[in-house]
Amino acid sequence: MRKSYILFLLVNGLLAWTVWTSCKKDKVTEVDCQRLQNAIVNANKDEAKVVINKFINSLSSQDYTEQNLNNLVTAIGQRCGTNAISICFDCIKTLPSQSEIRISYFSISGPIEKTIDITYSTTGNKMVFHNLHD
Repeated sequence: MRKSYILFLLVNGLLAWTVWTSCKKDKVTEVDCQRLQNAIVNANKDEAKVVINKFINSLSSQDYTEQNLNNLVTAIGQRCGTNAISICFDCIKTLPSQSEIRISYFSISGPIEKTIDITYSTTGNKMVFHNLHD
């Protein structure tokens, strides 16, 4: 009886730990990359916000730092096979301040480029999507 109780606790503990660690970070998939490309091509701010925030949440740290902004740019470029660059960190002096990244895709009609503004939550200094523009 005691052995089965201990086994029950171990199995449930392992299951709870697995669920907790698997939910901790968002996984970015090829579908997300396609969604991002469609958002850039169609200037769809709402769709871009969903995907960029998913990229941010997939990072080991979401703190609003220059290194983490660079990590975001690298993740987008590597996972989606697109050209992504950091234009500036904390260079737009609004409240709260913003950073910019540039993402470009190549199409039959030529390159399509958009700028994404990244800012931070004032309650936790975590990066968040702010805007999509030319």
